[in-house]
Amino acid sequence: MFSRGTAEVFGMRCSRMQGVLPVCGLQPLLALLLLQTVGCGVTNADAVVNMRKVTHQTISEELSTTVLLPCLFTLRPSSSHEPPRIKWTKVWGQRGSDGLQKEQSVLVAKDNVVKVKKAFQGRVTLPGYNENRYNASLALSGLRSSDSGLYRCEVVVGINDEQDTVPLEVTGVVFHYRAPHDRYALSFADAKRVCLENSAVIATPGQLQATFADGYDNCDAGWLSDQSVRYPIQSPRPGCYGDREDSPGVRNYGKRSPDELFDVYCFAKQLQGEVFHSAVPEKLSLATASTHCHALGAQLSTVGQLYLAWQAGLDQCDPGWLADGSVRYPINVPRKNCGGGEPGVRTVYNNPNRTGFPDTTALFDAYCYWRY
Repeated sequence: MFSRGTAEVFGMRCSRMQGVLPVCGLQPLLALLLLQTVGCGVTNADAVVNMRKVTHQTISEELSTTVLLPCLFTLRPSSSHEPPRIKWTKVWGQRGSDGLQKEQSVLVAKDNVVKVKKAFQGRVTLPGYNENRYNASLALSGLRSSDSGLYRCEVVVGINDEQDTVPLEVTGVVFHYRAPHDRYALSFADAKRVCLENSAVIATPGQLQATFADGYDNCDAGWLSDQSVRYPIQSPRPGCYGDREDSPGVRNYGKRSPDELFDVYCFAKQLQGEVFHSAVPEKLSLATASTHCHALGAQLSTVGQLYLAWQAGLDQCDPGWLADGSVRYPINVPRKNCGGGEPGVRTVYNNPNRTGFPDTTALFDAYCYWRY
């Protein structure tokens, strides 16, 4: 038999969070998890708090979307119980010398009072909690790359507590793309095409906003999927004020004619193989770099594939050819003579104005891509 708290999960009505997607589509997942945990969950008839645990696979969701992290529990019947206290915490990073990882409080809830920590305000709710105190599932919207990590749900009643953890991986990366010959040379149709040619799609405003929230700064106006033109600025400076003057934010030129010319922001979703750096003593032209990768059973990497590999940790201070005829290299650990003090994918241009790809006969290494 289910307890009242358990049974109420099945009747949870669709909740719409202000400014984010409705989470009612995830109700079947919660119901399925609940059924599974009745048979295989960790329960103890004598425990005050019984957490409906499962061995959670990593939940993967794309940048800027909404995710629901499940947390379901029951309480041993008692008239003396105080309301359960619910706490969500994010845990991430390598363990330090003390054996501990970094922790960040997300929210605390008790007796229908929910307090969200400043770093997550406006993005997290407990959508089923108002109607069912045994449903502590957490909805997190506007997902950022930095949201990846392990989330711990803890339920405390007096001196009794129980907890469960859910791993979250936020996938995808936004990158700026410029035409090979010049800055601001892409129509809206061209912008969509070059993203596809580079293993990506044109980014949405939400994806650019999520990337900005993680610190992205780029003073180049680019197309987005809604036919608007925008760019993210962390440090306002001459030429980069846009419509926000001296405030940080995503500058917005609004919806533009599709024939106007700008750069583009692309979104690469997920790497389906491996990007690797390859070199020969005599270096390679664009044509010989392509042949070289084919000889290794691979092909020249696209820009989107290199960005995804960089996001996954690839760090190589050696410029190499890519499939679009550009020369780039990924840096995760900034250091002297590696193109600046911030992590990122560096691009080699033909002139100081950061325009024009190198001549195809110039000699560099290669970044190859091998598909699984």
